Amino acid sequence: MCIQRLRFAQEKQQALAKQDRREVAKLLADGKDQKAHYRVESLINDDIHNELLELLELYCELLHARVNILTSIQDEQILISQHMNDGINEAVRSIVYATVHCPEVKELNQAKELLALKFGQEFLSVIVEDHVGVPDKVLRKCSPALPSQELVTLYLKEIARTYAVTFSELDQEMEEDSSDSASKALDNGRDKNEDEKKPIVAVDNDETFTEDAEHPISIRKPKKSSETVEKDLKIPKAIKKDVKIIHKKPEEDLDALRKRFAALRR
Repeated sequence: MCIQRLRFAQEKQQALAKQDRREVAKLLADGKDQKAHYRVESLINDDIHNELLELLELYCELLHARVNILTSIQDEQILISQHMNDGINEAVRSIVYATVHCPEVKELNQAKELLALKFGQEFLSVIVEDHVGVPDKVLRKCSPALPSQELVTLYLKEIARTYAVTFSELDQEMEEDSSDSASKALDNGRDKNEDEKKPIVAVDNDETFTEDAEHPISIRKPKKSSETVEKDLKIPKAIKKDVKIIHKKPEEDLDALRKRFAALRR
């Protein structure tokens, strides 16, 4: 039940995030960049919270799959000495600590109470008050700070690009890209046939691609999140000559978003 509620909470959060992105795009279109900036700060923290829900779902899945092992653990000493590598210790401590930060999922409290019955209230108090054994990634997502200027700008660029609205920093970036692309046009024409012969294909995370005889290997950029939005696909120099890079076109992103919004309105 806890897993289902976590999934539902994520779906609800994602639907609200899409609506918020649309509102930010409208602010950018109206030239209200500063208001859009403030809205994106809130949007980033909402994304981080959704990432926390996703992490907790994975931890709950792990404990559900290994419930027989969990029930056989007699005390905290055995939990630490024998279950550091199988993920059970990390999952237990993360759920105990993060429950208070996810009030929308009441079933987490029930899971926390069951763990309290098994390991004792003192075990819970040490985790909640002193963060003992709680992974840094969980601590960060439970206490998000004010996003950096660079991260906010990257979010604004992504939203402006997706919804095809004006944003000063994106417009400047596009001008620089267009000047570069003009100088590379001739080279691209010559390299197109060679590009098709490259065996490795690098694609965006959500791009549809099926390997074939000419392209037997594909690699994907990490799924976009508050932690990966600043990162681009990095290809080692040693294999760069064998890699064909495919990026989804902005209009394809826009069409996909329109379809998702249409589905949400049903």
